[in-house]
Amino acid sequence: SPSADKVIITTAFKDGHITLCVQDFGIGIAADKQANIFEQFYRVSGTLQDTFPGLGLGMFIASEIITRSHGTMSLESIEGKGSTFCFTLPVSK
Repeated sequence: SPSADKVIITTAFKDGHITLCVQDFGIGIAADKQANIFEQFYRVSGTLQDTFPGLGLGMFIASEIITRSHGTMSLESIEGKGSTFCFTLPVSK
């Protein structure tokens, strides 16, 4: 998020699971495009998004690693206000 001046990272532990969230204050992702964000080779399209390089693999790879580790990934985003990506993993003893 080149125009944003901060990123917030939070962690939480609950019921044997740890959650880590990264919140930015960039351009956000339109609601109708959020469902596809973890798909292989998917890139959000639009005039603002075209300024960010990439192949559409980063979120897919991250999601696969988390899923294969018995965790989950989620996204909350408001277009024009930013996004929060979270992942939750079980903590083994």
